[in-house]
Amino acid sequence: MSKMKIRFMLTILVFILFLGVLFSGCQKAEIKYDLVIKNGRILDGSGNPWFRADIGIRGQRIVAIRDRIEASQAAKVIEAEGLVVAPGFIDIHTHADRDLLNIPGCENYVSQGVTTLVGGNCGGHDFPLAELFVSVEKKGIACNFASLAGHNTIRRQVMGMKMEAPTTEEMVRMKDLLRQEMKAGAIGLSTGLAYLPGTYSRTEELVELASVVAESGGFYASHIRNQGKRITEAIEEAITIGEKNGIPVQVSHIKLADEEVWNQLERITRPVEAARARGVEVTLDQYPYTATSSGFTSSLPQDVFEGGREKFLERLQNQEVYARVKQAVIRNRLTSSRGIDKLETIYVASSRKFPGYEGKNLKQILELQGKPATVENGADLIIDLVKEGDVSAIFFQMDEKDVEDLMKLSYVMIGSDGGLQVVGGGSPHPRSYGTFTRVLGEYVRERKIIGLEEAIRKMTSLPAQTMRLKDRGLIREGYYADLTIFDPAEVKDTATFADPHQHSRGIVHVLVNGRPVLEEGSFTGQRPGMIIHGPAFGKK
Repeated sequence: MSKMKIRFMLTILVFILFLGVLFSGCQKAEIKYDLVIKNGRILDGSGNPWFRADIGIRGQRIVAIRDRIEASQAAKVIEAEGLVVAPGFIDIHTHADRDLLNIPGCENYVSQGVTTLVGGNCGGHDFPLAELFVSVEKKGIACNFASLAGHNTIRRQVMGMKMEAPTTEEMVRMKDLLRQEMKAGAIGLSTGLAYLPGTYSRTEELVELASVVAESGGFYASHIRNQGKRITEAIEEAITIGEKNGIPVQVSHIKLADEEVWNQLERITRPVEAARARGVEVTLDQYPYTATSSGFTSSLPQDVFEGGREKFLERLQNQEVYARVKQAVIRNRLTSSRGIDKLETIYVASSRKFPGYEGKNLKQILELQGKPATVENGADLIIDLVKEGDVSAIFFQMDEKDVEDLMKLSYVMIGSDGGLQVVGGGSPHPRSYGTFTRVLGEYVRERKIIGLEEAIRKMTSLPAQTMRLKDRGLIREGYYADLTIFDPAEVKDTATFADPHQHSRGIVHVLVNGRPVLEEGSFTGQRPGMIIHGPAFGKK
């Protein structure tokens, strides 16, 4: 072969290699997105009708929403044909902080499409928040997490279990602690006024304490004092606390939880809408079930707990005190004007000392004990459970029509009031596994109580608005890529009261800060969640 031919072939080879490198460089230059979601029906969280578009994600954020994005521009593609793409669901009312470090995968919430959990509700939070946040960030979590600061926790730190109003010095100390928690990143103040020691507080105490929120930024969330015959007055108290401080008010897990007031929705709407009409920002959250879940202590006269557990047990040794407590339990928990057998409507959800009681109602437990299922024996059983402590229960005490009517109100959002769960642990309320998917499957698709657009708004932009989140809760360019992709024809809850440890169906993909925590219905094990700090975070 001549030298000329060899040179020619070498030239051709070099040219081919050059083109290959050039082509490869062009290919790399075309990769604009880490992930593209194609052909989905976008429900952007605003309440507007869906539209079809592709979404481009780079890093943690949505960087493009286009009619069409070429798949070749993405390192990874999710095909969402036939699926709804929504902002990740924000659960404004959880007790996830109790187990966040033990269950960082947040699986029971991820399977519902939840990407952000809010803890510190009902007056209790993990104290101090700064330590919790450091531990969470070190360990990593699947969902984002924000927390309120709880009045009960702060009051207990300063005053223990005293019933009196705080002294001037005690109020200063409580305000200092709240200010500390707000600077650590709390998004507001919560109260649990049916629980100890919050039940001992007066409105004036709460108005003054909430002034710290007014100076720091944030909102006031309240488990109000009464959800039955005095619910209007209880809502008005919450409104007063917010109104006097010029801060938003969020009423937790709204319900008519007394058969005496079933179907009297005006007891709720009248004070709320009057306040909104005069410029007070009041919102509510609810879960889509007719049963509550809590401990038994609120069934007893609250004065017997003053001074703590030892004093409570000591008082019960007095026959007159015990008789008074028993009558209060019968009156508050076991009496029905509608002929309902309350022993059949109260179930033990968890009990460390009596795990055999879990999932059984009071009547079944009395039968196990070989005792007649009488109201008197039921009251003794409740008192015994409170004496042992650490017992939670499920109470069927709402009417389905009220659940539906509340859901139709524009200022009511969805919140589970649940917690993080390990499959098989106790017999918890199914709301921890199915709140959001139950709304989408049962109340939207099957019953048509509200439309899909409105349901998504109640799960995304409405809680984000309440929390003053500037870059979550909507599908917008520049927002964090918290996204839930689901099949509207299949989405549903599967958790029941009899079998609560069941993950939801129909949620296909869940992204938190641009990374998949659920992919094709399977957990990925990734922990891209962030701490969402309140407006006073880092301030001196």
